[in-house]
Amino acid sequence: MVNLYNITDGDNWFNNSNWGNADINSWFGVSAFGPSTVNVWFLQLSNNNLNGIIPGNLQELTELRRLELSGNSLFSFIPPQLGNLPLLEVILLGDNFLDSTVPSSFANLSQLRVLQLQNNQLSGQILPTVVALNSLTDLWLDNNSFVEEIPDSINQMNSLEFFSAFNVGFFGPLPSSIVELDQLEFLFLPGNDISGKLPTCMGEMSSLRQIDLSNNQMRGHLPASLGALINFDFLTLSGNEFSGNIPELWSQMILLQALYLTDNAITGQVPIGFGNMSLMNEFFLDSNNMSGAVIPAALDSWYQQIPLKSIMFQGISDEIFYADFDGSCGF
Repeated sequence: MVNLYNITDGDNWFNNSNWGNADINSWFGVSAFGPSTVNVWFLQLSNNNLNGIIPGNLQELTELRRLELSGNSLFSFIPPQLGNLPLLEVILLGDNFLDSTVPSSFANLSQLRVLQLQNNQLSGQILPTVVALNSLTDLWLDNNSFVEEIPDSINQMNSLEFFSAFNVGFFGPLPSSIVELDQLEFLFLPGNDISGKLPTCMGEMSSLRQIDLSNNQMRGHLPASLGALINFDFLTLSGNEFSGNIPELWSQMILLQALYLTDNAITGQVPIGFGNMSLMNEFFLDSNNMSGAVIPAALDSWYQQIPLKSIMFQGISDEIFYADFDGSCGF
């Protein structure tokens, strides 16, 4: 702990109260427990102006449950010794200047529930390291420089509820095995190079509430099965190459509050059933190939009451025949 203080310029932390005091529980950001020998369980120093490297000898805190160092000026690599802390449940290292790869030793953290690494300069691959962490509920990777495909083994992360990876360098198709993540509520993967089609059976992901797959290279028809997600409230697929009509079954998503399908090749009209979406606040279909009355006359009053909306810049579809069968999920 003293080493952490010294090599992260502890004298200039925003709050370093009582560090060095005989009572470790009086140190700012530190919580320690134990009936006889007191051990540090929580080390919470986020947004506290730490400047330096993360010391590898933090592995000596063998009872550590929470390591929160986000929002500081920490740089260099993440020490692999952190993978030797088997009781760690939360690691928050986002919003720093950390680089190199994520240690493979993180695969040992079987109790880990939350891993935040967003807004650093990390590279290489991370998913092969974390897919076996089946206690993980929250994974934040935004704005790093990983270069990898999302593996079929993503389905091992069966406790995952929140997966956010904005602009990280993911490429290749979204594996169909992702539909087995039945606890997943939030899937945010915009600004990558994800290609291919949406898994046909995404509608079987009953916990899903929000998806952002904008600004990738995805194509194909919009899967009708998404209409089964009746608790869905946010969907953006803008900036891809999706084609075909908006499925009529999407009308079942009556809790939908935001729909963004701009910059695709969508054709046809908005389904009449969308009139039942009374909570819609954001509705954008700009720059597609929709023809005629994009909003049918029967939906005009519904469309007019949406606060934020636009259906401008519709082109002409060159899709004459569609022979790429998407399969069926029974919808």
